[in-house]
Amino acid sequence: MVVDHSAMIELASNWKHSLTLTNPILCAAGRCSLEQSNVGAMVTQPLTLRPRNGTPAPRVIEIPGGALMRTGAANPGLANLLREHWREWEQSKIPIIVALASQGVRDWATMAAQLDAIAGVGGIELHLNPVIDAVETIKQVREATELPILVKLDLENARTIAADCVTAGANTLVIGRAPRGMRIIDGKPWFGRLYGPAAKPFTLKAVAKVAELKLAAPIIACGGVHSADDVREFMAAGAIAAEIDSAEWIEPGITEKIATEINRDVDERR
Repeated sequence: MVVDHSAMIELASNWKHSLTLTNPILCAAGRCSLEQSNVGAMVTQPLTLRPRNGTPAPRVIEIPGGALMRTGAANPGLANLLREHWREWEQSKIPIIVALASQGVRDWATMAAQLDAIAGVGGIELHLNPVIDAVETIKQVREATELPILVKLDLENARTIAADCVTAGANTLVIGRAPRGMRIIDGKPWFGRLYGPAAKPFTLKAVAKVAELKLAAPIIACGGVHSADDVREFMAAGAIAAEIDSAEWIEPGITEKIATEINRDVDERR
């Protein structure tokens, strides 16, 4: 494969370990073909230090334009996922970005340290929520690892804390975590995060607001990205790349299709 260096995207500029993408599209659905060189990177599902069973069913409620989802961070735990996939990651043609979700600073740093020496892992994505001290979390993780740190922020407070996150050591900002919503089910409120095309306007606004700050960190858009046109809008708003998650659940393989179309844009601009 001939690599076009002019199309490369650097997510950790001026850091001792680079995180370079050959395409601005990242597969954030947890799994994608690691043989597909046209996708920039794969982002794992959010992992905790120990396995979590998550919330009882139903976990997904459909709404017009998308779905509300609450999983309770169900996942096999970091150690179990590493045992299953580390050899595959070593051979991957694209960087693996491991997403981490935790409720304690000590867990974040412990997981980051475990990932530091895993071949194939190109970076760590911290899924921060408003009840977590973002600055302290990033500082603790930075002390535990030299891997590039991406921080995924809630849309509601992304602009407020973005600058502090960069100062604390974040290399890249991911905007952002799915917005919260509610439905009434059997007369009771049902809360979840909004996924699907309906999330795009909220994400687009948050990306534009953070981009206005002109921080020394690139922005990745995540939320409501279902087409190449969506990617183009996010880039016009200030993002350098885009993560695709719910679109992949609806149409497996769409990430690679979008990546191919965006690559065509790059070729046409030369």
